[in-house]
Amino acid sequence: MSSIVSLLRAARIRRGIAAAAVVLATGGLVLFRTPTDAGAGIGSVLTTPNSATLVHFSGPGAHGSVGLSHGMVLSGGERDVYAEVRLQADKEGRDEERAPLALAVVLDTSGSMYGEKIEQARKSVLDLIRDMRDDDQIAVVRYSDEAELIQPLARLGDVRAELNARIHHLEAEGGTAIPRGLSSGLRTLEEATRGRVKRVVLISDGLDSSRLEAERLAQVSFGKGVTISALGIGLDFDESYMGSVARAGHGHYGFVKDGAALAAFLSKELGEAASTTIEDATVKVHIPHGMHFVGATGADAKVLDEDEVELKLGALYAGDERRAILHFSVRLDAGETANLDGTANWTRVHGGTDARVKIDALSLSGTHDAKAVEDNRDTSVLASWTSVRASERNMEAAQAYESGDVDKAQQLIDQNMADLSAAAATAPAPVATALMQQQRSYAGTKQGFGASPSSAGGKAAAKRAVELDSENLGRAGSF
Repeated sequence: MSSIVSLLRAARIRRGIAAAAVVLATGGLVLFRTPTDAGAGIGSVLTTPNSATLVHFSGPGAHGSVGLSHGMVLSGGERDVYAEVRLQADKEGRDEERAPLALAVVLDTSGSMYGEKIEQARKSVLDLIRDMRDDDQIAVVRYSDEAELIQPLARLGDVRAELNARIHHLEAEGGTAIPRGLSSGLRTLEEATRGRVKRVVLISDGLDSSRLEAERLAQVSFGKGVTISALGIGLDFDESYMGSVARAGHGHYGFVKDGAALAAFLSKELGEAASTTIEDATVKVHIPHGMHFVGATGADAKVLDEDEVELKLGALYAGDERRAILHFSVRLDAGETANLDGTANWTRVHGGTDARVKIDALSLSGTHDAKAVEDNRDTSVLASWTSVRASERNMEAAQAYESGDVDKAQQLIDQNMADLSAAAATAPAPVATALMQQQRSYAGTKQGFGASPSSAGGKAAAKRAVELDSENLGRAGSF
């Protein structure tokens, strides 16, 4: 489906566009296409004006927006308000020189990978090596009970033949110690030469009990500029574990039923890494008096000096969009105003130039007038919050289902479907359509959860649910 985020701003501009036009919003820009443009790429680009609940910003290589769910809140109590922050790397970066890479493949070679899985894994890694450039840097780690660095980080052109031979001889045996493999891959990336895009791809088909340690490694490394993606193979790995590592590392989580689909995942990772144009992207939002920061989804959030929250968005490839939702608790007296502003910072991969962009203020006022509060809601931001909250709840449902609590899982999905339906009833038409598509996806998940959690169909349903919802938390929806 078209992502919810991609449609969020359409309602604000549709009255000014001819009925025959197709209107989409992405990254704070409105993209106008005539019907003949469909499938032929982006047409003319128009800029939407700022509004009471939306401001745009842009700088070299990227652009974005900040929206507030409300322009006014009822005075006399604590009120929930949400801010949506979006940042998109300019699509023009696709034509720039390919980014220099430092890539570490961390591969599970435990006994459960024996047979077709390890054969397909070997082939997929060899295909990846074939498609990389001589000047790229690569490292390969195999792990089972212990981790072995079979290829320290090196220029690929200098080790290609020897590395291919080592990959051919990989065998599957032993247990699964994910943090040891991940730690080894991250350590070797510390040797990457300056200016390289650093990425880890973690591959596993098994389970271990070290989730918190793996999450910690991923989060710390993301703070140092390393993106981590995680791929689960088969039906017996822990999707909540692998999904959490990918979210902490701000990469992708994927699920494939067999090793044959591994090559496509690795190819996608290589393509995105090579087209990275923005690194170290952060957005700092000033927290005015009367607003209290509760939490954030889609970005690493840290409160600075009690009046500013920093969102780390990491690296973006050309055309990639990151989205974060901030939750505030607000208390304002009637007539009192709070101004929310901030700054955005990032580094361009090509040239290494730093960008610092001011984000204009959005005003939030207290009032006794309930109708004024209703009239000043931003239903696009509220729809995005509903979508993200449903994804969080649906991953909770998957965990409950796998643990055998099918009733709880079904109840959580029912709550999601009710919330999405209620939000769609008041949302602008394009946004409502996207919400209902997400609801239909959950109807399919509910049907899948009708099988036994231990069955092949049940395991696949749980893993697919986590895959879709993990992606929706920090990027455009994937339903």
